[in-house]
Amino acid sequence: NTSDLGTTEKQGTTLVEEVKFYENLDEAKQVVRKFERAAGRSDEEVSDSLSQHLLADTTGLMDEQWLGSEQEEKDCYVTELLYIHSKVMIVDDRRVIMGSANINDRSQKGDGDSEIAVVVEDTDQIQTTMDGRSFVANRFAASLRRKIMKGLRTKARRDSILLTWALHPLEHLGLIPPQFCETGKEPVTSFMRAVPYPSEDETQSNEDQMVADPLSDQFLDLWDGTARKNRQIFGEIFKTVPTDVVRNWDQYKTTVQAFLPKVKTGHVASDLPIYQIKQKLSGIRGALVTAPIDFLIEENGLVTGPEWLGLNPTLPIYI
Repeated sequence: NTSDLGTTEKQGTTLVEEVKFYENLDEAKQVVRKFERAAGRSDEEVSDSLSQHLLADTTGLMDEQWLGSEQEEKDCYVTELLYIHSKVMIVDDRRVIMGSANINDRSQKGDGDSEIAVVVEDTDQIQTTMDGRSFVANRFAASLRRKIMKGLRTKARRDSILLTWALHPLEHLGLIPPQFCETGKEPVTSFMRAVPYPSEDETQSNEDQMVADPLSDQFLDLWDGTARKNRQIFGEIFKTVPTDVVRNWDQYKTTVQAFLPKVKTGHVASDLPIYQIKQKLSGIRGALVTAPIDFLIEENGLVTGPEWLGLNPTLPIYI
């Protein structure tokens, strides 16, 4: 009874409803089976996720089955923005830092948050190239960087290779096959085993060679080209924000807010028929996209002022 509570107190009141918990696993399974029987049709032929088609899969998005209407299928295509909080830095294919620290005062000054990190500098070296020149790398750093690059996002600069990733389960260049776990009896690979069992050496594989030299023109063309194409497709189909297309609030209102009343966040925001939507989405490889660094760039209040003059040295990094 909340009749004697004020408005603010009522807003902070939590009503608890008692729900009967299943006595055992069989009872829970019976409830699931009852729900499935009431559905009227089975959806075993419909995939729960389409992310495997971003990778080196043997099937394609156009092969996917759907049992409902075209509009229902269109409503089920969803893209999500994930916030990743794990950190790793790989420098020059020789050193690896993995830990919890962020690039901000709370983590870096030493008198704020508690942090932990591990630095790896192994002595097992491999011969490779860096910016087209002969280079000796440490196996752990180089193989980890290549594995992640076949998978994850990076920022590179030519004077020295300084790579930072947000660890993400989607393989961003799509250069490795999807890994399914459907029966629980899938074979155990070398990458699943802990020390002292070594991981399989992939340094001579075609996919590994494609990312072996992260400063080569061939790699940068592959990396940038994949990111631009994926960003273009995601932007056209889902009207993703932030985006470089939106450089001020007026453009935001005309290109984004126009869709807000009609489309849920992350859902398809295109008037194309489902067949053409699937054709375009089939062109995505991995989940790498370009960083929208020009988003709202014309709004001076967001990119000028005292924050940019040294009071908050990490702001330009985030923006």
